[in-house]
Amino acid sequence: MDTALKESLQSHYAHHSAGARSVHWRLFLRPLAEQIDAVAGVTARDDLLRRVGRGMAALLPLPPARTLGALEMEMNDALAESGWGSVRLLLDEEARTLRIVHVGLPRIGSAGTPPGTWLSCLLEGLYTAWMAAQPGSDPNLAAKIQQLSAGDTIVLAYKQH
Repeated sequence: MDTALKESLQSHYAHHSAGARSVHWRLFLRPLAEQIDAVAGVTARDDLLRRVGRGMAALLPLPPARTLGALEMEMNDALAESGWGSVRLLLDEEARTLRIVHVGLPRIGSAGTPPGTWLSCLLEGLYTAWMAAQPGSDPNLAAKIQQLSAGDTIVLAYKQH
């Protein structure tokens, strides 16, 4: 391949890198979010996002983890791969609950209540599916949002609801 063609292709690929595409996707996602809310309503939107979260878990399967620390590492690797933040898993034995502390959820501008949290219900589906796929999991348990703020942190409780 000649040098000019090689440089042209490198320039093309650099321009169309993931970073360049993400800007264009944000232009699409905001009106999509607004239309889903307007047409489906909040309850149907949240159900849809939970299903999308389960679909993401299927696309990013985790290997079986023998410890909570290992599971947290696997979750963080998968989240980092997709640019979806990070997680801490905290066992609350007294409350018989696993607290899932997620930081860095992608935002769609200020969409959602509180602002910037439009995608938050997706995490319920994602974490429920990841946990359900672990050996010895209990199908009666689910991840539900416990604390949601306009800040960067979302706390979920994985327990029987």
